[in-house]
Amino acid sequence: MKSQITMKDMAQHFNVSLNTIHKAIYGKPGVSEATRKKIVSYAEKNGYRLNAMASMLKRKNMKIAVCLPKLDQDSKYFYSYIWQGYRMYLAEQSEFNLEIQELAYEKGELSRTLEALCEKVKAGEELDGLLTVPPGDEKGICAVRYLTDKGLPVVFVTEDQDRCGHLGTVVGDYYAAGQLMAEQACNILARGRRILLMTGDPYKDSHYLVAKGFHEYMRQEKKEYVVEDLYGYYELDHLDKNVLDILKENPPDLICCVFSRGSAVLYRALKKSGMAGRIPVIASDVFDETVRALKEGTFTNLVFKDPCKQAYLAIKMLYEYLLMDKEPAEKVRRVEIVLIFKSNVNYFWENIKDMQYMRT
Repeated sequence: MKSQITMKDMAQHFNVSLNTIHKAIYGKPGVSEATRKKIVSYAEKNGYRLNAMASMLKRKNMKIAVCLPKLDQDSKYFYSYIWQGYRMYLAEQSEFNLEIQELAYEKGELSRTLEALCEKVKAGEELDGLLTVPPGDEKGICAVRYLTDKGLPVVFVTEDQDRCGHLGTVVGDYYAAGQLMAEQACNILARGRRILLMTGDPYKDSHYLVAKGFHEYMRQEKKEYVVEDLYGYYELDHLDKNVLDILKENPPDLICCVFSRGSAVLYRALKKSGMAGRIPVIASDVFDETVRALKEGTFTNLVFKDPCKQAYLAIKMLYEYLLMDKEPAEKVRRVEIVLIFKSNVNYFWENIKDMQYMRT
């Protein structure tokens, strides 16, 4: 039986704060016994699921594993905000008994890290749920399947993997990001011009879907542009050289980049080649380098995929399922994409830092 009411409904019914409802339901101090009984009785009569919470309260804590890339020079542009978003949500839930095991894995070590986690579970270590980037190989998929087959909820962030039996996924609306990027490119350029599209890793959905959206917009709208794909993701030195060579030998009329790391590479190459401000650029995501590039005119726009919000909503999905038995409304939740200009970048940059916007 699903809940017929929410905590917000109960707060409105009793004309009290949501925090008061939380305290009453979870037996926390700060609420009189008479008020607590009234709230709990009302919740039970109206179908609010108390069984999962009651079971939780009998235990000392709830243990969640969080498996995300270790931050380094390559991963910091995007994943530092994934770490930030998930930690922000947990800070808001500090009144509850949560034990978090952070598993920061080295490049290429996701599957091995997940396998090691499975071995601990097999050996009897308790685990209530997992937040992770989805694995892309058989070993990693089998590791996640082992956990989900045991009934552990798993939530993915940044990308999806439909072979794992997981609870849900939160991603950016990457296809829409590509469509938006293409539409703005057409707004900037006259027809028949040449566009360089830095497509990243074609095996990563977060890159592939942006590029797909871009190309399909051009085809569907019958836009007459020459679009040249430039692949490259892991080998940054090689990508640096390729971009620099193109800028020096045969610069395009406009450059679009579908991924954060590539945006940083592009910024450096434009400055080094002396082409900064001479070619329109639509880059990806909001971090120190892209904000600086936008403000000084090296970049024209940023397509913002909001990794902070992706992680915030992903851990929220897992937390609400464990604590309130709340099934996700959608198996895959997509975070809205925003096109950023110089005139509004400060609004997004400041909001990312305090992340107040994610509470709405």
